[in-house]
Amino acid sequence: MEQRVINDKIYEVGHKNPDTDSICSAIVYADLRTKLTGKIHNARRAGHLNEETQYVLDFFDVKPPALLTDLRVQVKDVMMREIEGIKGSVSIKTAWSKMKEENIKTLPVTRDNKLEGLITIGDIATSYMDVYDSAILSTARTQYRNIATTIDGTVVIGNEHSYLLKGKVGIAASSRKLMADFIDDDDLVILSNRKEAQQLAVDLNVGCMVICGETEIADDILKQAQEKQIVIITSPHDSFTVARLINQSIPVRHFMTKKEKLITFRMRDYVDDVKEVMMRKRFRDFPVVDNRGHFLGFISRRRLLNCRKKQVILVDHNEKNQAVDGIEQADVLEIIDHHRLSSIETLGPV
Repeated sequence: MEQRVINDKIYEVGHKNPDTDSICSAIVYADLRTKLTGKIHNARRAGHLNEETQYVLDFFDVKPPALLTDLRVQVKDVMMREIEGIKGSVSIKTAWSKMKEENIKTLPVTRDNKLEGLITIGDIATSYMDVYDSAILSTARTQYRNIATTIDGTVVIGNEHSYLLKGKVGIAASSRKLMADFIDDDDLVILSNRKEAQQLAVDLNVGCMVICGETEIADDILKQAQEKQIVIITSPHDSFTVARLINQSIPVRHFMTKKEKLITFRMRDYVDDVKEVMMRKRFRDFPVVDNRGHFLGFISRRRLLNCRKKQVILVDHNEKNQAVDGIEQADVLEIIDHHRLSSIETLGPV
């Protein structure tokens, strides 16, 4: 997990009605300061070029500075928390382990780095505490690999990348007759090392057999399961432990808050606007995405308190009404001007 400020530039900019000397001053001084200091300095203009200035730039084949209309703090000036996203197919147990390891409360769920949703520690707590019916694993399209990993088991027969798509979860700890009454085709059945129970599960055409305890599975059971395409997973744990853990194999996409219901911000959003949204929505973390929906990181209320002001050098003016909007929120490093002193006030020495 990393934290970084994306924007670390210094802007040289003239007044709102740029003339040739303000534009040329910004271009030349930005180039000079970059060479002298090694820091990135960028020439900017605060308005549209007049014909004379455009002619001069064209004559000397110089690219005009980009337009800068607002110096208010933006999301790109905030220290973001960057974290790698997890896939929607990852189990909630894996997500929980990652949260504990990195001491975080929220994880982004991404696909090809595009944000699909968020899973929080509260979502996982809800998944543990709420009561779900016995078909929750198939409803959530749980991967057999997730099931095996969650119960510290191994897929002995079957494709670990395939999914439990039908049936419910049952525990075969009763008599043959009672098992036959509640076990149906395609169910996932948690079994002990009793061969007769395993044989009955095969006879009932279950979809998956989870066999508990350290035990060898008879060759004839394995052969029949192979022929009927029954997945067999073994686990070193007892039936109670497996039954307790197995719901933790459900993929996070089943519990996450989907992208459509999230409040996201862009790098160019202004912090003033972001604060207003955060006041209305009491979330811990807010995702930042780019124009293509790629996840960039998280910001929070606390991080907005430590945002970095834009650094600016004013050329050819020192009047507030001629400066770029939001100048009062910027950190004015220098003023280079040949006019009378006017209304600019700075927090520190220039």
